[in-house]
Amino acid sequence: MAGKRTSKNLQKFYDFYRASYGRLGKCAASYNRGLKKEKNPVIRVFMEDLADLNTGGKMLRGMLVNLGYQIARRSSGEDVDVSLSDALALAFEMFQTGVLVHDDVIDKSGTRRGKYTVHQRFLHRMNVRGIQMPAQSEKPDHIANSAAICVGDMGIYFANKQIVDAYREEARLADMLAYFDEIVIRTIRGELLDVVLPCELQDSARSEEDRKALLEKSVWDIYYMKTAAYSIIGPVHLGMILGGADEKQMKTMDRFAEELGIAYQIMDDILGIYADPEYLGKDVGSDIEEFKQTILYMYVHNMKPEYLPELQIYYGQKNINLKELDEVQRIFRESGALAYAQEMLALRFEQAEKRLGRMKFVDAEDKAILRGFIEYCKGRRK
Repeated sequence: MAGKRTSKNLQKFYDFYRASYGRLGKCAASYNRGLKKEKNPVIRVFMEDLADLNTGGKMLRGMLVNLGYQIARRSSGEDVDVSLSDALALAFEMFQTGVLVHDDVIDKSGTRRGKYTVHQRFLHRMNVRGIQMPAQSEKPDHIANSAAICVGDMGIYFANKQIVDAYREEARLADMLAYFDEIVIRTIRGELLDVVLPCELQDSARSEEDRKALLEKSVWDIYYMKTAAYSIIGPVHLGMILGGADEKQMKTMDRFAEELGIAYQIMDDILGIYADPEYLGKDVGSDIEEFKQTILYMYVHNMKPEYLPELQIYYGQKNINLKELDEVQRIFRESGALAYAQEMLALRFEQAEKRLGRMKFVDAEDKAILRGFIEYCKGRRK
């Protein structure tokens, strides 16, 4: 993973990441075997699907739970056994898997982590077994989506149960559960906004200025709720609760994590249009097909509306080909949208680095890991 020119900070991040990944991978394998012991044969197949999808991820969020715990313990001068936070990290990873099952239904995705999604697996099994529903029954697509929603729900509640089972005797259990629920609610709020925003922007009762204001506020709100709070703030904060950090320390860390999390999402939006397909792990241009309200689209809509008619020839259209993708890339470049996104990306990374430098309660070793994480985020190609 690390190359010859890897900096010391990035190397420290990779070392911590590898150690967490190795432990969490073993924990997840054991947990997933338990899921497959479901007694009802119909439900068991779906638990096998969930277990399969609960492997193969990067486990970045779980690693951040571990790191948050370590930071809190070291800041108070306590002994650190990071493995004591592994059950909490595993719960966060299961929560993510459950949310992704829902995401796949919403986005009509066929694959996730290089595997078929839950609803697609169900349709495939129906087809292989030659099952035909009566004409008056629900269509297979609807049944598949409904089943996947149930599986995603179970993933989220399995995560909650994992926290209770692992930390039943922990004095901070109530605080962890309360904050975990905040993460879940915030993530769903962001998803809801992401889903309905395109419709709201078509409301002719809104003035053009109202639509511009709504779009700008909502894009930043989505970035905060769906990425920053869910992917970085949440796991670090949760780990710090378990580690016994005080409220002031956690709020200070939250502000750093927010800057980094929003930068992470801006990078995602840029990669979603300009990445090399070999590295992205999904189709480049899927944001176009899904009519995603990103920082790039927001800039054209609000600042360079003269480019909007041309952009909307392609934006929201299905089966975008490479030539059409090239046109969208050109529009974002020529309009200044790409340059604006890159400017905001650099600003967020800069603010994250400044906030990290001012955190006196984080020791030098953990600051090095966090600086390495910033470098990792800057160097992403997928």
